[in-house]
Amino acid sequence: MKNNHFKLAREWITKAQNDLRAAVILYGENGPPDTLCFHCHQSVEKYLKAYLVFRDIHFEKIHYLWKLAKLCAKENKEFSNFEEELKTLDAYYIESRYPPETRTYSRQECKKVLDLAEKLTQFIVNKIR
Repeated sequence: MKNNHFKLAREWITKAQNDLRAAVILYGENGPPDTLCFHCHQSVEKYLKAYLVFRDIHFEKIHYLWKLAKLCAKENKEFSNFEEELKTLDAYYIESRYPPETRTYSRQECKKVLDLAEKLTQFIVNKIR
């Protein structure tokens, strides 16, 4: 059974890696900032879901990073240390996608969001290994 969890977690990880890679490419190519920030959010979301699947923790179909992390924290309390960062990234899920909430992001802000996503995804990957 654990093997099936690991296989599905790897599928989530592959999708998460693709989102992070897309964000890196968009940053390097000075691509659309809203899309870059959205992919950062998506990457962290999918890594959190990979952790939950790997640990066989049920989760609803939600997109809020902090809610997902609270589920992860039931297994590993360290996830609770990232409340502020996850809530910050959560804003990019809605703001980057749906008018009238959309706004423009500076290159500096995009870099901060990308750095934050890379930091959080690395933390999660280390918890799955």
